[in-house]
Amino acid sequence: MKNIAVIEHPLVAHYLTILRDRQTPSSEFKHSIDRLSYIIASIFYADLKAEKVNITTPLKATTGAKVKQSVVLLPILRAGLGLTRGFIDLLPEARVSHMGLYRDEESLKPIKYYFKFPALKDKKDAKVIVLDPMIATGGSVIFTIEYLLNMGFRDINVVSLVCAPEGLKAIDNRFDAKEKRLFHLYTCSIDEKLNEKGYIVPGLGDAGDRIFGTI
Repeated sequence: MKNIAVIEHPLVAHYLTILRDRQTPSSEFKHSIDRLSYIIASIFYADLKAEKVNITTPLKATTGAKVKQSVVLLPILRAGLGLTRGFIDLLPEARVSHMGLYRDEESLKPIKYYFKFPALKDKKDAKVIVLDPMIATGGSVIFTIEYLLNMGFRDINVVSLVCAPEGLKAIDNRFDAKEKRLFHLYTCSIDEKLNEKGYIVPGLGDAGDRIFGTI
């Protein structure tokens, strides 16, 4: 896929290694994913649109910049919640939506059970950031992108920690060239494959269970 970027950063590799380790306890797992969310958010937010503003410092009048673009975070429940902290803390003005999906264990297809989105005046200018730590089969991301495109959004961004090649291929096959220009994917790693149960290998286990201690 041409519209996917792998985030390369020494600290990203450092914290991702901690997340992958099966010996990492839930408390350290949550701490590490929080730190990763700050790093990823700082890199991702570099492309936000800003406008010049006039301010006065304690010494003189000058000009500065203020983010003018509407940002909506859309974590896919429940694991996506683990990536929200850095994005919210760095940009408190960002609004938070939620997409509730679960995967049917037989068909591996996503099933929606919850969706909530803020009312926006201008959907075309809004940047929607879908947060999903793991893209396995790609079903949840495909469903969410389809949903957002049908709502009229034109700046859709998916942020993940690890992806399976099979999931990326499924996303690539699902959308045509015109649709692909409307969304981008960012990940920390493209892993080897999916196993027979649909889990990413080597992956990092079930992100939701490890974040919330429900293993």
